[in-house]
Amino acid sequence: MKKIWKICAVVLLASVLTIFAGCSARKAITAEEFQKQAKSAGYTVTEPKDDSSGATKSYVATKDGSDVEIDYHLFSSAYSAQNWYSTQKNSMKTGTTKTVVDSDNYNKYTVTNGEINYVLVRVDKTAVLCKAVASKAGEVDSFLNTIKY
Repeated sequence: MKKIWKICAVVLLASVLTIFAGCSARKAITAEEFQKQAKSAGYTVTEPKDDSSGATKSYVATKDGSDVEIDYHLFSSAYSAQNWYSTQKNSMKTGTTKTVVDSDNYNKYTVTNGEINYVLVRVDKTAVLCKAVASKAGEVDSFLNTIKY
């Protein structure tokens, strides 16, 4: 009987470890952390003059001569961020599209329209929209990896 309990305990423990091993949930980056990471990567960070996103905080990161723009938006709720993400995604339907991930807390969508590459990412109540010439797509991917989006 003790042997059965030990086997059950081992199976239960292995199941729990297996379940949580695949859970590397992404965390939303704060506005301050976005600024810090963008500046560290050589971008100039500014607040947009005309922001119609509805976000509580927005920043635009650009780098002279790189043809890369990264827009960061912090919304009051994940619901607001999801709505903004969906609106942006629907407006980008032309070109070669690729939905990378669509889940409750994390969404990532890419589209290439001619020479312009767009990457749209939402994590919880934040969203990041990246625009770059196709030859600079690696720079965008590198920055998104840095902020773990």
